[in-house]
Amino acid sequence: MKKLAILYSTYTPTIDSIIGFLGKEVEIVCFNNNFDETDKFDLIVNINSEYRGNALKAHHSLLPSFEGENPAQQAVLAGVKVSGVTFYFTNPFRIIAQYPIFISNDAHFDDIEQELEYIEQGIFPIIIQKLLNNEIIEMKTLLNKNCTGCSGGNCCGR
Repeated sequence: MKKLAILYSTYTPTIDSIIGFLGKEVEIVCFNNNFDETDKFDLIVNINSEYRGNALKAHHSLLPSFEGENPAQQAVLAGVKVSGVTFYFTNPFRIIAQYPIFISNDAHFDDIEQELEYIEQGIFPIIIQKLLNNEIIEMKTLLNKNCTGCSGGNCCGR
């Protein structure tokens, strides 16, 4: 059985999404900022911790744009029409997947941030599963992001 470490400093619903999606096929251990067991896990996911080693993370912009804090607010203030979520490894930096969203003229950054959080919760577990199984991450799989558990269909290849 594969082993997944989830590192976090503050709880987010993404943690529940990952556990709910992968919990029966992957051994998941959550750490609240105290982590030094990198060699015991097949994959390390960093939700929002201070961990500096190589881990899979999500960022609420299409990197390399808006790298800093509050990327949704930066995108709206810059007037961009497309943003999204980037899933990447931290050290060395390597983008794994990106999921775009369109920003309307009357969008508020709080609404954009909420949509980006929803996308992260839906897609992060799929990306983790594909990486753990050494499978290709296809855009068609990510586009079917409403797949939270695949009840009633084979939407994400499970």
